Parts: sequence; C-alpha cells; structure tokens
Amino acid sequence: MTARKLSISVPPEVEETIKAAAAGEGKPVSTWLAEAATEKAHTAALLAAGRAAARELVADYEQEHGPLPAASRQRARQFLAEVGLLDDEPQQAAG
Repeated sequence: MTARKLSISVPPEVEETIKAAAAGEGKPVSTWLAEAATEKAHTAALLAAGRAAARELVADYEQEHGPLPAASRQRARQFLAEVGLLDDEPQQAAG
C-alpha cells in the first residue's frame, strides 16, 4: 500500500498522548494515527447508519400508528443522550 504524507497540528499534550499510545502498542506514530482515524471514521459511519435506521423505524411506526407521543420521544432522546448516541442534529418530525 502506498502511503501519503499528511501534516497535522496538535497541542503538545495531545502529541505526548499520541506518542505514548503508539509506543505502548509498539507502533510508529503514523501507523497508530492512521489506525485511530480509520477506527473513528468507521465508528462515525456505524452511528450514522444506526441513527438513519432509528429514524426509519419511527417513520414506519408513525405511518402505521400515527405520531409518536411527545413524552415517548423525549424519553427516547434522553436515553440516546445518556448512552452517547444522540448527535447534534436538530429534532425533526419523522416522515
């Protein structure tokens, strides 16, 4: 695989954290950063897919049963926030 050079800027304390983590895994910093970025992108894609699936499920439910009660929506949003799955998207009605 051909590697491309990328220049980044980080605060000194982040640099220390990165170098320590890479050393702890016995990897070069560039390898460790590439793996971390890949993992972060994969996680973001999975979360986005999960959010899209949840919106689709709510839309399907509402199409069949009518609007989801506001209290149920609020409980669901609270749960998603507590488990770290709530993104910063504005609230939207399903549909």
